Amino acid sequence: MKLVVFNTGRVGALLDNASVIDLNLGYASWLHEKGEVRPYERADLLVPSNMLSFIEEGQNALDLSEKIISWAQVKNSIGPMGERLLFRGDEVKIRAPLPSLQSRIMMAGSNFWDHARDGLNVRSEKQYTIDEVKELVEKGEKKPWGFWKQAYNVIGPGEPITYPTRTKRLDYECELAAIIGKPCKDVSEKDALSYVYGWTIVNDMSCRDHPSDVGLWVEKNFDGSAPMGPCIVTADEIEDPYSLGIKQTVNGELRQNGNTSDMIWDYSYWISWLSRDLTLRPGDIICGGTCSGTAMDQTPRHQGTTDPKLFLKPGDILEATIDKIGTLKNHIITK
Repeated sequence: MKLVVFNTGRVGALLDNASVIDLNLGYASWLHEKGEVRPYERADLLVPSNMLSFIEEGQNALDLSEKIISWAQVKNSIGPMGERLLFRGDEVKIRAPLPSLQSRIMMAGSNFWDHARDGLNVRSEKQYTIDEVKELVEKGEKKPWGFWKQAYNVIGPGEPITYPTRTKRLDYECELAAIIGKPCKDVSEKDALSYVYGWTIVNDMSCRDHPSDVGLWVEKNFDGSAPMGPCIVTADEIEDPYSLGIKQTVNGELRQNGNTSDMIWDYSYWISWLSRDLTLRPGDIICGGTCSGTAMDQTPRHQGTTDPKLFLKPGDILEATIDKIGTLKNHIITK
């Protein structure tokens, strides 16, 4: 199922014809037809209109939603008080599927073989191969690392990214994001994926001017630095998260073209590693890194600086696409 947050922040299911059904009102309508005297109250409990609450209801809410979708499409019903249940794609505003502002967003750093190679090459005179990067990992000389993004920096599909005044080198990274569905702590790698509720896209925006000076916290966090969406695809719809194509275009020009099969440390590793002594909660988000093709990857540092040519500029249009999820489109504006 493809879940979206739409209009005033309600949970809907995105159908194959791009229309959206309001799942909470759909269930209330179904209950009303069955004679339930308090359909809204029951619907709010079992099929909540809020994304985090919906995720917390787990498989039961999804099972009920499947029934609602089939029923509403056949009957094209309205809610108990005449509310619309079904909307055409051009009638809805799709928002970021961020479960809540309390959601923690963890970002894996330099976690694709080609991106790790490129990151080493733009910073040193030696030109590494992927095989040499693998040797560094095997020897423990390249270790896993990451950083956190603030949920307040999330924006949705079609929303503008305000160009930060502090940078002249704004960069992009298309990433597959795992949404945690159940509380988990000290999880084994074997069991880790069973805690994933679904998947979405995050475009990790970065200020690349002087990353070693300002630190990742500043480089990676600013208003609009975490575009997310367009939907959450539930885990049952993606049997293998390690075979998904990743693409990013800038003004229609293909910049990134990779696959999640090239991840160094997989989601099982990250979930297990992060959950040591820390309870991951429903709605928490883990992004697995990106493939080669960022502006930084393609711009070697020379005499302490980089050519700004390939970095983003006001007016640019970004389209981040991942197989089975869709395309996240945003554009760059000035203040």
